[in-house]
Amino acid sequence: MTKSGKNAFSHSLVDLCVYPKITNITLNIGADKLKDLECIRNIIDDCDKKLVEVLERRLKAVLDVSENKKRHKLPIYQPEREENVLKKVNSYLKYGEFSHELELLYQRILKISKKLQSKYLFPFNIVLIGFMGSGKTSVGTELSTLLQMDYIDTDDIITENSGMSINEIFSAYGETRFRNLETKAIESLQDFRNTIISCGGGVVLNPKNVDLLKNNGRIVWLKVSPKEVYNRLSGDDNRPLLKDNFTMEKLSQILEDRLPLYENAGDIIIDTDGKNVQEIAKEIVEGLLDY
Repeated sequence: MTKSGKNAFSHSLVDLCVYPKITNITLNIGADKLKDLECIRNIIDDCDKKLVEVLERRLKAVLDVSENKKRHKLPIYQPEREENVLKKVNSYLKYGEFSHELELLYQRILKISKKLQSKYLFPFNIVLIGFMGSGKTSVGTELSTLLQMDYIDTDDIITENSGMSINEIFSAYGETRFRNLETKAIESLQDFRNTIISCGGGVVLNPKNVDLLKNNGRIVWLKVSPKEVYNRLSGDDNRPLLKDNFTMEKLSQILEDRLPLYENAGDIIIDTDGKNVQEIAKEIVEGLLDY
């Protein structure tokens, strides 16, 4: 210890000896502060316990509501109900300064409730198949938000595993190589449940893919006409099968060859022509509940 350190240490001892009353007062103030802090923490702990009990009751009620709606074929998701819940809980606040925090909390609670409801209603994967341009990606994303279910695109798995784009795989190795990678991607999803899976347009070309997808999922065929596909894909250069030959005749030919495969694979068929994403997603949910 340095000389200055010794002096400081000695000085602190002198303070304790010479000014015992002051020191005792200081220690008592510190003890009181710790006691107050512990008291506040106990209040928080008690609140947490009550929150858990109430949240558990709420989640059980969500499952009861889900069962009731399913039994009586009532609409599963009602956005207006969620808006009313947010308005109602805000009216319960005693301190308006916490309204923003309360809204954030309840938005999260509502998402958790949706996810729980979806796990109960759809304990299987929702698999989207269909011709290119049928809307699998946009519909899958909408369903993921609506149901609070995870979303996976098999093309994304392929590009991530290979480090190449779909066009690059087709150009470098051809369609056969791509189809093999596609099957491997589907094989990697065998342990998944309660997930939305969007597949490439040609996934039905291999019967093994369909069998694997049906193991733990319901297959939804998004049906689309050649004319609708042509309108949707006009200007899209990311379709390797249509490279240098983007015509109505080519589209019709490919689609006609695949129609029987889509029909055989689909558990549910949704006609997408002239419908927006929200309408298609709603039809899928209703179809799955009736299946």
